[in-house]
Amino acid sequence: MIVYNFLFFGLNYYLMNFHNSKMDIGYKVDENRYHRFDEKNHMIYRRLWDKSLSTYKQMFDKNIKDHINSSKEGYTRLDFAFVKAGWTVYEKFPFAFAWEDDSTNNQDYGTDWLKKKHKIKHIESFTNKIKLIAKSYGASLVGIANVNNKWIYKTGFVRPRFVSEDKAKEEIRMGKLDDSSLEHPIEIPKEFNKVIVMAIEMDAKAIATAPAQPAAAAASIAYSKMAFSIACMGEFIRNLGYKAIQCGNDTALSVPLAIEAGLGALGRIGILITPEFGPRVRLCKVFTNIPLKSDEPDYGFIDKVKNTCQSCYECADACENDAISTLPDPKMKRSSISNNPGVKKYYVNVEKCFEFWIKNSSDCGACIAACPFSRIKNHIEPSKFWKL
Repeated sequence: MIVYNFLFFGLNYYLMNFHNSKMDIGYKVDENRYHRFDEKNHMIYRRLWDKSLSTYKQMFDKNIKDHINSSKEGYTRLDFAFVKAGWTVYEKFPFAFAWEDDSTNNQDYGTDWLKKKHKIKHIESFTNKIKLIAKSYGASLVGIANVNNKWIYKTGFVRPRFVSEDKAKEEIRMGKLDDSSLEHPIEIPKEFNKVIVMAIEMDAKAIATAPAQPAAAAASIAYSKMAFSIACMGEFIRNLGYKAIQCGNDTALSVPLAIEAGLGALGRIGILITPEFGPRVRLCKVFTNIPLKSDEPDYGFIDKVKNTCQSCYECADACENDAISTLPDPKMKRSSISNNPGVKKYYVNVEKCFEFWIKNSSDCGACIAACPFSRIKNHIEPSKFWKL
């Protein structure tokens, strides 16, 4: 079902977001313990093979009929239809996550776009143009980072070429899991030395209804915007004669790349917090070999988030399943195999988080709504949302 992808990509944030830098920005990586992540350990895949889980073989469809029949505000057929429709572009557009052009002759507009590279005279000026273009394609925020192989998945699911998301993962979503399909080695060619990281804002009023379904719709709509944005950006880069790999949260960890690209910080909530929108964003990225100037992490904001999270427990208090850490300080010890070891941070109990998602028949978002950086003052009842 379509909502599967939100779980896969949304929960990816909760599982493994972390960062390493030469400067002390509040948490560290133990290089002796850290290793690249195997995607099969994501909760969305673990629920298919890990019999120790209470959510083994379960997905959103378990409770969705009961929700709809209950006529509870925020869980009606209208609400779930709103969420499902939001995924349309993300799910149905086969070019969204392409690693190359799908044209055989590249002769659009009578021009062979790949024959000759566009000459870039001033990298800094050109980088500013790239950011302007990214925002024109729908990005709310955009930054540039060097490609750090540490954040690339070690193994994972690889989509067939030019196949839509729903078709590529059809059998997996039906519970027909072939272990080998999750264990493909993931390698980004060395020539791809830059990554353009884009953040898509989620609607504040919809998120304010969390954990009701309008909040889930805010996420699904953001993912379809994400698919559009990276597809356009990737094709733009190819039209200049360079290469591009378009990614959602697949292929590599989005949050550490976003932090290195200067978009925000990691805190207690376990996802990226931005100065502009707090954690109300979804992330996507385009790996490329086009010459660009990389941004620096926003160290001032990182320190601000670090200091705030040490005394703020709003996200933890909002979590109905107690999945968010209430420890005063980040730790190095992970809480499950769905977290990478050797990272000093606030670890989220992803098993508990996923249990609530199954109960809720979608993602949650309550922690996002509660975070003071989201600038959401009050919870909104779903009925009020539909009247806004």
